[in-house]
Amino acid sequence: MDVIIILGALVGKDGHPGRVARFRLQHALPLVIEDYPDSWVVITGGLLPGRLMSEAQAMGDWAVRQAQDLWGEAVSQGVARRLIFEEASLDTASSAHHTALLMQTRGFKTAGVVTDTLHMPRVQYLFRRTFSPQGLEFQPFPAPGLFQDYWRRRRYLRLSKFILREAGAWVKLWGKGVIRG
Repeated sequence: MDVIIILGALVGKDGHPGRVARFRLQHALPLVIEDYPDSWVVITGGLLPGRLMSEAQAMGDWAVRQAQDLWGEAVSQGVARRLIFEEASLDTASSAHHTALLMQTRGFKTAGVVTDTLHMPRVQYLFRRTFSPQGLEFQPFPAPGLFQDYWRRRRYLRLSKFILREAGAWVKLWGKGVIRG
């Protein structure tokens, strides 16, 4: 695997990654450190208005701190050296587009893509549509547990928002004529 791609998620105004971003990173770190220690790590996500830093930068900073806490200084420095921030994207389709360009520029051919399980079907559709014509390959690495976490903590409104947002994103794709029967 040439690269592990971790898709960006909301970062608070204070620069701290939100719950969804942390779930993705917690799932990705063992992959990056233990399973694919020679792979580059691309974190996507641009700068939203009113934020201190991009999603990619905030998530990368958090990941390096977490790696240090769990694996030690040497491992965290190794992770930091392998990070690539893709900060032009503000949505999933542009993440697929910009990471494909980045992979082509650097000569990468294979990627693992990390996101939460609710988001993964759309990610697979968009990345397949973007990567396949370029001869790029990807493997999904869905981060489990987010849905269950919100359900267990009785965050039904937040969970409903995620489901509706994902459904709306599919409708938007359909409306743009991207999805054809």
